[in-house]
Amino acid sequence: MILIIVRIFSYRFHPIVCEARLVCHYTTWSRFRPDEAAFQIDDIPGKLCSHVVYNFLGVNETSHQLELLQPEYDIGERALERFAALKEKYPQLKLLVAVGGWGHGGAKFSEMAKFRERRNQFIGSVVKFLHHYRFDGIELVWLYPGNFDRGGAVEDKDTFLYLVTEMAKVFREEKKHWEVIVQVPLDVSRMAAGYHQDALCQEADHVHMIGYDMRGWWNNFADVHSPMTARPHDLMVQSFEKVNVGDGVDDWLEHGCAPEKLVLGVALFGRTYLLDDPFDNTVGAVTIGAGDPGPYTNEPGYLGYCEFCQNLTSSEWTQKWDDVGMCPYAYTETTWIGYEDQRSLEAKINYVKRKKLGGLYAFSLDLDDYRGECGDPFPLTRFLSRYHDETKVKEWHIFSSTTENNQSNAK
Repeated sequence: MILIIVRIFSYRFHPIVCEARLVCHYTTWSRFRPDEAAFQIDDIPGKLCSHVVYNFLGVNETSHQLELLQPEYDIGERALERFAALKEKYPQLKLLVAVGGWGHGGAKFSEMAKFRERRNQFIGSVVKFLHHYRFDGIELVWLYPGNFDRGGAVEDKDTFLYLVTEMAKVFREEKKHWEVIVQVPLDVSRMAAGYHQDALCQEADHVHMIGYDMRGWWNNFADVHSPMTARPHDLMVQSFEKVNVGDGVDDWLEHGCAPEKLVLGVALFGRTYLLDDPFDNTVGAVTIGAGDPGPYTNEPGYLGYCEFCQNLTSSEWTQKWDDVGMCPYAYTETTWIGYEDQRSLEAKINYVKRKKLGGLYAFSLDLDDYRGECGDPFPLTRFLSRYHDETKVKEWHIFSSTTENNQSNAK
């Protein structure tokens, strides 16, 4: 009698999902808009995004811990709790909190990051926050390390890296899969003062690249603020030769960043200008200040897509396309605006695909046509979401195996 061992392998198959990010931003101040224009947490279209970011919390200048900038809303009106509850409605959604921002400045970051003890205090408060509200990570929006005009110091470049490295280590120890994300400019002239690019990319989970606001009314010439590449007039002004999406992204890649860690930011708003000469309306035309503020954003030189999309169908406005910058612009006799539309967003999507980047982030939901005044609600976000959906490619791979030993007797 011979004993034969027969091994039968039964395999369990699971899909590996290769998904690019579409990170959306929620701004708390948009709730102050009048009447039906107020943008609330319930208005967030969680199905369209992979992540949503709560903007902003800050750094306390005395305790150096995470600070609520509007406790009457964050806590008093339970905004953070209601934001966290989005996961119940959208189980696939990841939630992040952004700390800093333009209005916050850099001085508080600089002072907090200067000493290890202060960094530990800040990181500890972040851990406590993430545990309490069940968020999935933090986005550090320090604008900009090493910039003296923003309250920075020479040592910021080093201490920013220390902060990110130490936070990532603590997060790993917590075993919660929390993410450390840094928001960075694409203006290569800022790199030397503030960013150890290669090391930051190794330590951070993702790098959110600001692919907009590279031009504005403060430059005194009309231009799209998110050009894909340099144009002839950029080459004539040395300070703008490399200030565009393509050169900025390439700079981070050339400094050792893995492309899948890089997330390109796109704007759902336009930058506006007052023309000096109504007959000179090309890209690069001389301007004399900022365009009028919009009814919702209320900031000169700045309009949300929701504030100007109706203008684009008016005979008063002439629409044009920048063939090199790959962005639209429009003008009247007095006003000029550079912005993003579906055509320019498609160009950026194709660029992200070519470069194999980790995805896109859009700033911000309340600047899109969220009430559908010009058609379906959230037209730009929906367009970006189509790209996000296309990346959800399921590839079946063997995940694990089980072995059953059957013994049988053969005579």
